[in-house]
Amino acid sequence: MTSITYEPLSASEHSAQLRKAVIASTIGTTIEWYDFFIYGTAAGLVFGKLYFPNEAPLTATLAAFGTYFIGFIGLRYLAITAIGSAARRP
Repeated sequence: MTSITYEPLSASEHSAQLRKAVIASTIGTTIEWYDFFIYGTAAGLVFGKLYFPNEAPLTATLAAFGTYFIGFIGLRYLAITAIGSAARRP
């Protein structure tokens, strides 16, 4: 097995790498938040009427928010589990 050694970063290189990481995560988080904000708004106002036209208005809205919940919570943890188990493999 080969071991890999890394040289420590200088203070200026560390600062530059940290700045890049903070900017990239801020942009990614902003895009993700905006995406779920728009979808949540559309789920409450449009998707119930569009995708569940034969249901009562309350039932249609709850069904639309149910799909929002699955995408926001359920699939996120499923993806984390799948990616995490794939990342642990050598």
